[in-house]
Amino acid sequence: MNNLEFALEMKNKRLASGLSQGELASLTHVSRYSINRFENGKANASKETQNIILRCLNYYVCDKPFYLLVDYLSVRFPTTD
Repeated sequence: MNNLEFALEMKNKRLASGLSQGELASLTHVSRYSINRFENGKANASKETQNIILRCLNYYVCDKPFYLLVDYLSVRFPTTD
């Protein structure tokens, strides 16, 4: 994967996961400044750094939608005690 492809994939996955650059930096132990430079194509990430970032982003991005079904019914009968 070349650096332009990496930058595009990284930014798209980060946005899809709802992470800020700062949050991604904290999770990957890569500076926010470097994350910004990688995304904008101003710096080249090593293969090791690319793998760390993409593994983290793959963990936080889910391709399948979540469904939440809540089922609760409460029935009360008046009593005359």
